[in-house]
Amino acid sequence: METTKRFYIRPMDRFVHPDLKDVSLAAALHALADPVRLEIIARLVANPCLNSGASCPGNTPKSTLSNHFNVLRAAGLIETTAEGRERMNRLRRADFDARFPGLLDSVLANKP
Repeated sequence: METTKRFYIRPMDRFVHPDLKDVSLAAALHALADPVRLEIIARLVANPCLNSGASCPGNTPKSTLSNHFNVLRAAGLIETTAEGRERMNRLRRADFDARFPGLLDSVLANKP
């Protein structure tokens, strides 16, 4: 009897990046309120493009980090692209500052 191997080809990840005019101040503040997300943003300020592993603090579980990245994307703070098996994150600093002038600087200046 002949055995046929079947391979599942996973479709490319598609990340939703909202237009910042559709992002509310409440969504932006919610995204910046969590210490883990704020640390991710601080790391992206220091290095504008990081893979998901390098932009994450400590031993945070992968599922938790996935949620944090989704919140940051939904608030228009980051843009994520797939490069092979890596997920690269870039801070949308200019766009975010244009929508909410001074907010990111103020929050980062008061980061514990």
